[in-house]
Amino acid sequence: MSEQSIVGKAGEFNICFRDVTLSNHAGLVLLRDFADRLGVAELLDEEIHVKQRERGHRESEAVLSLSHNLIAGGQCLLDLNVLRGDSGTPQVLGLPSVLAPSTAGDFLRKFDIGDIQDLHRFHRRLQERIRPHQVWETCTLDVDSSIYEQASTRKQGSTKTYTGQTGYHPFLAFWYEASELVFSHLRRGNAHTSKKAEWCLTETFKRLPADVAKKLRADSGFYDHKLVAWCEARHIIFGITADQTAPLKKILVAIPETAWHDLLKYDAAQVSEFRYQPQRWTRLYRYIAKRELREDKHGKLYFHYHVFVTTDEVTPMKDLLAWHLQHADMENLIKEHKHGFELETLRVPTRNFHANWAYLLIGQLAFNLVAWFKKLILPSEYHRATLKTIQHQVFNVASKVVHTARQFFLVMSAEYRYQAVWQFALAQLAQFKCASPYP
Repeated sequence: MSEQSIVGKAGEFNICFRDVTLSNHAGLVLLRDFADRLGVAELLDEEIHVKQRERGHRESEAVLSLSHNLIAGGQCLLDLNVLRGDSGTPQVLGLPSVLAPSTAGDFLRKFDIGDIQDLHRFHRRLQERIRPHQVWETCTLDVDSSIYEQASTRKQGSTKTYTGQTGYHPFLAFWYEASELVFSHLRRGNAHTSKKAEWCLTETFKRLPADVAKKLRADSGFYDHKLVAWCEARHIIFGITADQTAPLKKILVAIPETAWHDLLKYDAAQVSEFRYQPQRWTRLYRYIAKRELREDKHGKLYFHYHVFVTTDEVTPMKDLLAWHLQHADMENLIKEHKHGFELETLRVPTRNFHANWAYLLIGQLAFNLVAWFKKLILPSEYHRATLKTIQHQVFNVASKVVHTARQFFLVMSAEYRYQAVWQFALAQLAQFKCASPYP
């Protein structure tokens, strides 16, 4: 080792920099192979046309640079430099080079509303390709909206929300069994929870498998006669948390004690059901109520109620309650979307609403690639794992890229303890074939 290359010393190590092809994200080659088998890049180049000139990165290379940055743990566009700093990482990702942060900002600012629709169409076509591999017999759709707080008030659409925060208020629809983000729609911060809900649901259901039984769960923000009528017209079973209006509260307190049934999973909770027709609704509906004995700050006992309306006339009320309460798991998916993929702050260097919207949809691609990869390629113990866990154990592993005898090798430490995960994933990838990888 030449002394001229040594820049300093830390502990017992002499610190130096050498011309060697390394990557700190070797595990992303597994995800890249999975994306290649789905034909992601080809679909992107077919659907997205925002560039005016042919030179530079193709649209697919730009989108995949941004997507992989989110998957690798990047918190903002500047973190693209981390992927650019490892000379082996672009090779691992199958890219000629990773997009520069300034180029990424320019790329996002090129998106207009038509290009946003192109991104939506790309997602729909990609979802059609993955559907034959998703073998669930039920599709439980969890819909919600969430506040994505922004540090800047100068971004278009970043307005004061009902919570007093400043930011965006996107609509999100997740397929519970697949942990997939089926549809996302960016809205202004002051948008009501159910704004454009029927349109969003129409777009969402276009993306779901046609031959699978569908159910819908939602919180009280979607407790609206128009949404109920939309579901009824399409024969969709739903469970929607009810607003506890004055008439509804009167019914709750009037339920006789003999009609309440203990819930064994709770210390002091019961369940009951009743029929009720809210004002402007077309008929009586089945309502399930859970009450739980709680204590206020003064030590006084009171009943806390959770009530939802449903069109399921068959399932016993205890089982139906358990199903509806699973909607709370959506908070974990939103948390993963916000914080695991660092999408809450939408840290793009622009005030442009469409640029931020495009970034949200690119984030949807990142989210779904990981969700599908977990379910279809990784061992079962990773099916509910967070992105942070997969980053730490699989994606962000050091390796050396070696080119010899006309072959490429990705060389990792023999002491790497998750080799069995790689062997399992490689075997799954070898068997994974998309019905139409190239249109």
